[in-house]
Amino acid sequence: MLIERSDIAAGASGRNSGVVQHPFDPVLVDLHLETIDLYRGLDDFALPAVPVGLLSVTSDVDGARRLTDEVVASHPGLKPRFVPPDELASLEPSIAKGMAACRLDIGYPVGPAHATRAYAARAERAGVEIRIGASASISWTGTRSDGVVVDGERIVAGDVLVAAGPWSPSIVDPSGAWQPIVRRWGVVVQVSLEAPPSHVLEEAEISIEPGAAEDDAGHAFSLVTADGVTSLGSTFLAEEPDVPATVPSLIRRGSRFVPAIADARVGPSRLCARPLSLDGRPLVGRVAGTDGLWIAAGHGPWGISTGSASGRLIADLINGGLASPPPALDPDRFGAPPSS
Repeated sequence: MLIERSDIAAGASGRNSGVVQHPFDPVLVDLHLETIDLYRGLDDFALPAVPVGLLSVTSDVDGARRLTDEVVASHPGLKPRFVPPDELASLEPSIAKGMAACRLDIGYPVGPAHATRAYAARAERAGVEIRIGASASISWTGTRSDGVVVDGERIVAGDVLVAAGPWSPSIVDPSGAWQPIVRRWGVVVQVSLEAPPSHVLEEAEISIEPGAAEDDAGHAFSLVTADGVTSLGSTFLAEEPDVPATVPSLIRRGSRFVPAIADARVGPSRLCARPLSLDGRPLVGRVAGTDGLWIAAGHGPWGISTGSASGRLIADLINGGLASPPPALDPDRFGAPPSS
């Protein structure tokens, strides 16, 4: 049984920018590569045959060259290549003049909610009951989770998995004392461009771009076109923002990289709370100090890129096919909830 409080893909899995991307973290790379393979075998979901390429763009030409050299040393398999301004103007004419980039052979644009909905459909075909709009809490016998209480009804279960993104800690420990996952709020807005870039674009994190306003703090430029929809992002904010008030700063920042954004028709915006663990890596395994209670959450911005393999990992752990998760993903590293 899957219990969903609001709707399938209502959280970050359905409100992100829409790109399956290499996470760079060596702990997460294997999960990412396995996720790509699992997506290939998923019905009703189409992952592009090859990555479209990521351009890390900046007006700091020397910085782009240094970034390229760094990635050559750390991830040569991603085929990093320095793209000088003249070549970039030819490669992606919509990018502002004078920009340079580091190009990486990564990035699969996909509709944000498509994979999650495809997995939900697969689960239903396999006999999983999905309850939408239900509120659930954990039922306990001592330190053992023996089921859930759904809208007042107790349902006995041998194992309970909490996969509720940033709300997972409050489900595991309603007291609020156990908080290994925090929220980082992301705002993304759709823009209509006559000729959107064919690459995934991201602001290179190698220098502070000139002209940044103080209210741009916590903002970073990205641009992804998936299924004909171009999404401009994004924010990384500790406090939930006022979305209509945030969109103009995204437009302003984006237009420094792609000038046509300034005059583009602005479509719907979306807000999500990314579930970011305190060390940036997800919690996948048994909750410390408990029996029968498991967690898979805290993927931050990498849920769409590593989620499928995380699901396989937690299934193997629950079924006993795997004795323990990799130490870097083990929830034990954050200790046991006080109530366990």
